[in-house]
Amino acid sequence: MDRKIRFALLGAALVFVGQLAVFSESPDLASRLREGISYHDAARLDPEGNIKKGEEILSSIQAESPIAKAYYGSLITLEASGYAEKKDVLKALALLSDGTKLIDAAIKRAPDVPDIRFLRMENSYEVSQSSPLNRYKAMKQDIDWLDAHKTQFEAKERGVLELYKGFYYARAKKMDDAMSAFDECIRISPESMEAAEAQKQIDRYAE
Repeated sequence: MDRKIRFALLGAALVFVGQLAVFSESPDLASRLREGISYHDAARLDPEGNIKKGEEILSSIQAESPIAKAYYGSLITLEASGYAEKKDVLKALALLSDGTKLIDAAIKRAPDVPDIRFLRMENSYEVSQSSPLNRYKAMKQDIDWLDAHKTQFEAKERGVLELYKGFYYARAKKMDDAMSAFDECIRISPESMEAAEAQKQIDRYAE
């Protein structure tokens, strides 16, 4: 699947922000968090400028907010992609390591925040697909956690979960499980971008 499509899917998924994401934050911190996340989401499709702006905001509050820490880490992994495109492999790998460590630290600090779980699930898949770093174990941990709590999510978020379950199982060559997850994504959220992507995956593996 095209990288930009994956980014767009996740951006559409994280509608918890402003609700679950800021449940314990002060008004000022919540405002800065939302601003930082807006730059993060913009950077997925347009890295130029948005990465640095997002990093400046999120790095300044990441000690106070595990959600900010997770998004800051995600931005660092996006920055790594730019260095990879420039063929600076060592810098890219260093940034990937730094970014994923921040996301893991955020999970350790706040293991029950769905925003962070969804973010790490997608980030782990992207990093594993596009670099030598293997993050499938972390991805599976988040899939399992989200699956255990899926009754609290709306159809859109459950569709995202099923899509990434499908990605995970396809990579693990468990194709029956992958097809079941893609089918479930379409059933749960039939008009969504995630459902359209799930159908593409079904068509791809049916060839």
